[in-house]
Amino acid sequence: MKLKYFILLTFIISGCAYSPYSVLYSDCEFPRDQIYPGGLINYELKLQSDDIEIKEVMIADDLDYLVCKSKSSFINIIIPIPLSFKNSKVTFSVANLFKTTIDIEEKLYRESRINITNQDFVSPPSSMQDRIRQEYLQGLKAKQTISKGNLQNSKMMMPTKGVISSEFGVRRFINDQPRNRHVGLDIAAKEGSPVVAPLKGKVILSENFFYKGNVIYLDHGDGFITSYSHLSKREVVVGQNISKGEILGYVGSTGRVTGPHLHWEVSLLGTLLNPEIFLNL
Repeated sequence: MKLKYFILLTFIISGCAYSPYSVLYSDCEFPRDQIYPGGLINYELKLQSDDIEIKEVMIADDLDYLVCKSKSSFINIIIPIPLSFKNSKVTFSVANLFKTTIDIEEKLYRESRINITNQDFVSPPSSMQDRIRQEYLQGLKAKQTISKGNLQNSKMMMPTKGVISSEFGVRRFINDQPRNRHVGLDIAAKEGSPVVAPLKGKVILSENFFYKGNVIYLDHGDGFITSYSHLSKREVVVGQNISKGEILGYVGSTGRVTGPHLHWEVSLLGTLLNPEIFLNL
């Protein structure tokens, strides 16, 4: 099949911060049956003819997407679902080929209550606000990176050996005060345990942040980004290409923590997703 027949010519959606331009020519190995807030839609569509040209994908509710080729005459539409998504359905269409509605499953996330004695991490002083704001913007920019990469698939290995101490999506309370939802996976491990890249990528951010401590962001291509927080030490630099299994740094307790652990985040097109769904594809 000619590549041009899979080129995305028009992206129609209102209110988006950026356009997911990518059409992936890979095995399209993304999770299936994870259709809930914090998961994604992976919809396979069989084209009726090799001569069909995809002119537009229209998706309601300001959701972003990727289109990839899984095999001859098939494409997959990948739609990450934000944790904050409230609707029970998502409707989308491809040109004049079809229109469909997908039911969004309800998922219950537990509560987590922790106590932090260092009040600077509970209510940071005004002198730290500029730093916190700048670091937030740096992280946001990194998560919204969409590079034309060679994402072969999204299947990942665990970045460190340990025990999952806090799942994605947990409703958090710090010192009995409600806080933002937990948007990563916490893996408790011994201080100094190696943290490895679960997938090949490129380092796009390596810094020491107020909340995240020593943190590294990896770009795996086509809007697929991962980050690793609270490291005791960082072993990589910005611009470095990383192989799967290569050491990024070591588990630590830097930033706002109650003990040594790795906070691991996964995002697609800027939407934070449950890292666990990418472990057992």
